[in-house]
Formats: sequence, C-alpha cells, structure tokens
Amino acid sequence: MADQKCSPTKSQPAGEGSVKETIESILVAFILAFIFRAFVVEAFVIPTGSMGPTLMGAHMRFTCQECGYPFAVNFQTVNDNTDIPAYGPRRFDFHCPNCGYPVSRSRSSEDLSPVYFGDRILVLKYDYLFHQPDRWDVVVFKSPFEKSRDPGDPKYADNYIKRLVAEPLEAAMVLDGDVYTAGRDEEDLTRFQIRRKPRHVQDAMWRIVNDNDYLPQLLPQHQSATWEWKQPWVVVDGGGWTGPRTGSDPGHERVFRFNSVGGGTIAFDPEANPDTHALTDWLAYDDGPRADWAPVSDLRLSCLYRRTGGEGPLRLQLTKRDDCFAAEFTRGSVALVRSKLPDTAHFSPAGQTLWRVDRPAPELSGSGPVAVELVNVDYRVSVLVNGREVLATDDQQYSPDVPRLLSEYRGRRQPDNKPFVRIEAAAQTCSIEHLGLWRDVYYINNGYHLTPSAGGSGDPFWGSPDNVARLGPDEYFVLGDNSQVSLDARYWGAPVDLPAEGDYHVAPGRVPGRFMLGKAFFVYWPAGYRPGSLPYGIEPDFGDMRFIH
Repeated sequence: MADQKCSPTKSQPAGEGSVKETIESILVAFILAFIFRAFVVEAFVIPTGSMGPTLMGAHMRFTCQECGYPFAVNFQTVNDNTDIPAYGPRRFDFHCPNCGYPVSRSRSSEDLSPVYFGDRILVLKYDYLFHQPDRWDVVVFKSPFEKSRDPGDPKYADNYIKRLVAEPLEAAMVLDGDVYTAGRDEEDLTRFQIRRKPRHVQDAMWRIVNDNDYLPQLLPQHQSATWEWKQPWVVVDGGGWTGPRTGSDPGHERVFRFNSVGGGTIAFDPEANPDTHALTDWLAYDDGPRADWAPVSDLRLSCLYRRTGGEGPLRLQLTKRDDCFAAEFTRGSVALVRSKLPDTAHFSPAGQTLWRVDRPAPELSGSGPVAVELVNVDYRVSVLVNGREVLATDDQQYSPDVPRLLSEYRGRRQPDNKPFVRIEAAAQTCSIEHLGLWRDVYYINNGYHLTPSAGGSGDPFWGSPDNVARLGPDEYFVLGDNSQVSLDARYWGAPVDLPAEGDYHVAPGRVPGRFMLGKAFFVYWPAGYRPGSLPYGIEPDFGDMRFIH
C-alpha cells in the first residue's frame, strides 16, 4: 500500500488572519450602516417649535411654583440648532397653562433659564418606497420653501417636519380649526367633507385646559394684585355638591362629592383664571402677547366616578354652538343624548331633545371607581368607560354645517355662543376625582403667504376658503401641530422649480412626493439639557421615549 503524503500548507503569521477579518467586519458594518441610514432609518433632530408640544424643538422647562404642573415654553432660534445656548433669557412673562401663575421675564443678564435641545427622532424611510404617505402621518421632507434662495439654483436643503393632512388629487381647506377635503376639481366648498383624526393621532394632540389634580397651594408670597387663582369648577344650579367653589369658598379640593336626593350642577368657568385663556387656542408653549384667541369647543372631559349609593344619573355635558351633548351614566348603562339649545347665547338645560341612544355598561354596575369620558372632536361625539368606547355618533346623527361655518369665516365673526362644560348629578351619593378638561389642536386659516425673502405677499393662506389648496398627482399638503408659529404649507408663496430636471415645476403650498424623506415614528432621545458647549443634551428624559402619532 502506497504511503499517503499530506500536501504542505502555507503557514500564516500569528494574528494576521484575525486582523484581516476584523477589518473586513468593520468595513461591512460601515457599509450596512450607510445602507441602513440611506434606505431604512435615519435620525433627525427637531429644530423648532412648529410641532410643539407634540414634538419639542429647543425649549425651556418650568414647573409651576403654585400648582406643580410641568410645562415647556418654546425657545426661538434658527432652524439648524447651532445657535442654541445652554442658558437663555426669559423674553416675556410665561403663564402656567393649568392655573395661570406667571413666570416673570428675565430682568437681568444673570437671570437665565436652562435651554433644552430638540427631541431626537427616528424616521422610517423605506416605508414610502412601497406606498404613499397616509393622512395624519408626521412626515420629514425637504422644504419646498426657502426663506432666501437663488431662483436660478434653488437648493431645497432644509429638512422640515409637519403633519400630512391632504393627499394627491385632493382639494384641502382649513375651516374653524379643522381640515376639510374634496376632489381637487370640486368648486362648491359646501361639499367639502371633514377629515377626522384616528384616536391614536387624536390622543397625541390634546392640549390642557384644566387638570384638577394640580391645585395651587395659594402660598402667601405668591398672592398679588396681578394674580389670584379661583377654582374654575363652580356650583351653578341646585345643591348637594361639596368641593367646588360656592360664593367666597375657595373650593380647594381634588375630590368633588355629591350627596342629595335632588339634583345639582357644577360647571367649568373659563373666566375664572384669565391668564389661562381657557377654551381658546392659546398655548403656553407660545405664551406671548396676542388678543385674538379663537374659541375652541372640540373638548374632552374625563373623571374617575365612584357611586356609593342611589340610583340617579350622572351627566357629563359639552356644548358646541347650539348643540348640547350629554353622556348619562346610570347603574349598569350609559346613554348619549343630543339636545338643541333654545338660546345660543346662554346655556339652558331645557333644550329640545333630538335623539337618545342607550347602551349597557357593566362597569357601572358596582360601587368601584370607573373612568368616564365625553369627547366632542371633529364633529364626532363619543363616550368612553374605562377607556372603552361605548357610544359614538355617525354622520347622520352629527356632522358640520359647512355653509354656516363658511358664512362665519367670510363675515370674520366668531360663533354666536361660547362652549359650556357641565356635570350634573341627581338622587345619589358619589364622588368625582381626577377631573380633567382638554382641547383639540386648532388650525389657523387667516393669514398671508410669505415670499422667499420672508416678506408678506398679500395672498391668503393656502388651505383657507379664499385660497383652497388643489393638489396634483404627487403633491401633499402639510400643517404643523403648533399652528400659531408653524411655517407650513399655508405660508409658502414660492413654487418648486428644478431647472436641471427638465423644468420640473410645482405650485406653491405643496410638498412634491420626491421631497418626502420618510415617516417620523419614534422619539429615541427626548430633549435634554445641554450644559456648557457640549453639542448634545446629556440629560434625556428616558421616560418620555415614545412612538410618534
């Protein structure tokens, strides 16, 4: 048998193979990272307050010294975040959005507040390679509007983030704070339909009116001739309530109790604390001088209800113009009632009942605490019990009177009546706690275009009834959640021109589909304090990491 000989092998210096493999691994990792960034997910930072407080740009944070409510105030800066100081002056008086307590402006160069960097977010890029963006997405795109540009060589280099509200081949109109659309060729504005926000989007867009869990301490050192807090929940009819203010009683209570064989009503008084500008589109994030706040009647009223005796009803009531909606809770059931108010200037409980719908609600059968809510938003009313939607209106039961809204807009007049918020109880012993009132985002439609040099053009806002935005096959209309300060599609007075691409042209007030970068989906590094000259906030609030809706 012939001897078998092994083929000689070339020896390698010790460690040479591992070094080569490491270098190859690093190169592969870099390549994958670049591919991932280019096509899958990219990180961005929120530069301004146009989406605040849904998403924070550079801002200052405060905790009310009286009621303890935490809130943020926008810090005006340039878009690129490079001019954000570690500390900044308080340029005007701020007010707590819950109780109205003032935070005085800075009086000296040494009286400064920390400035927090904008939220850092992740943007999903590949998603829009397979389908077009959806309405109400928070989108990142190349801005079609440059404040200063060379008409012959536009750069379109700035990244903007806004909420997409209208899609290709639609006509978009903002009316009474809401978004309406129709087919792009529809000329009859009364045929436009309201676009309602899904619940997960709406939950991100509620703005505080009053949270009774945060009660002022009424400290003597804070009392002054310019600030005096009053409990906004007051007894307006009947008796049986303890806790809310009655006459000179301050009503310094987090729990309201009712005990009577008769009936009694408490109501929210929006004039109790004028600096909160309750039931308007005022936003503490933009606190500053302005007088023309728009009334907002898209509201959410919630509380924790505990019945300990009796069989009478508890009613949560919200009004919008001359309609009153009441959620009526009895033992084991809930009803939604719509009434027509007889006097549009004042609330009257004797309105004409239009319809009533009843549903069983087993959660209300016992004596344990039950979370109840009444919501009227985007002309849809719903009743929730322990977070479960039990009742809701449809278009046949409740929808906007578009001709009336257009008439109000053209006459530049506010609605004839103000919204009312009331809670009635009868023939029972119960308590209410964690009482909260919230309002919807209100989109503004009265303003004028800006030119590329940021000067006014004199043309009405895109999306207003006077200048409806009619979108082409690959065009979108976007708005900022912070409508008062957002430089969004309403303002853009310059078209998109790309001379190097065959004279590509898009009319002003639109985002071309090719400018879309992706969908913002997660805040991975909530805004943090940035001490000294460090480029990043090093104190993120990890508890505020969240998905973006």
